[in-house]
Amino acid sequence: VAVPFYNEEGNVRDVVKGLISEFNKNKISYELILVNNGSKDSTPRIIEKLKRGNRRIKQINIPKNQGYGWGVISGLNAARGNYISYIDGDNQVHPKFLVNAYNKIKDANAAICTTARVKRKESIARKIASIGYNSFVNMFFHTNVNDINSKPKIIKQKFYKELKLSSKDWFIDTEIMAKAKSRGMKVVEMPIRCKERLKGSSNVNFGVVFELLSDMV
Repeated sequence: VAVPFYNEEGNVRDVVKGLISEFNKNKISYELILVNNGSKDSTPRIIEKLKRGNRRIKQINIPKNQGYGWGVISGLNAARGNYISYIDGDNQVHPKFLVNAYNKIKDANAAICTTARVKRKESIARKIASIGYNSFVNMFFHTNVNDINSKPKIIKQKFYKELKLSSKDWFIDTEIMAKAKSRGMKVVEMPIRCKERLKGSSNVNFGVVFELLSDMV
């Protein structure tokens, strides 16, 4: 599991603790790739402390933030499992949904398992922007996904290598879905619920919408 963190000092411990607890409870062998994605707060120091106490934790330091996608790719490239995944470091998704996605991709023998947020705390304007973007992506790339940017996503390692991802920004999720469609990969989707962000702040704004549209073109 790759987890990119950008100035998430208030969430790092809770995210890692939750993932470890859920994996141990379900007896799942795991590896956590904690990516300090150019943070300016104490995030890298917290990751360093967590790594010392658990050999299953690997730390990756990116000195200067180059975008969300680069944090994801850096983490996934370092992952060694047969199934690799990524989840946001904002602690808004309970780790049980990652376990559910893991079970679903195995049961369906799929290349990718993505998710769709059926309950999320955000403004009406952002919901409208999200619906519009998903519609554009499905129309232009002939995908059939309800929530392109939802995480976690799980990918079989052998299929990940075929994707050859390159998006350093927020377009990474769309690149995955578009390439999976063009290569005829089997994709399954499952619903998740999101919690309200209690610590830290989101780096997503309306400028991201125009960035995504530009990347799509």
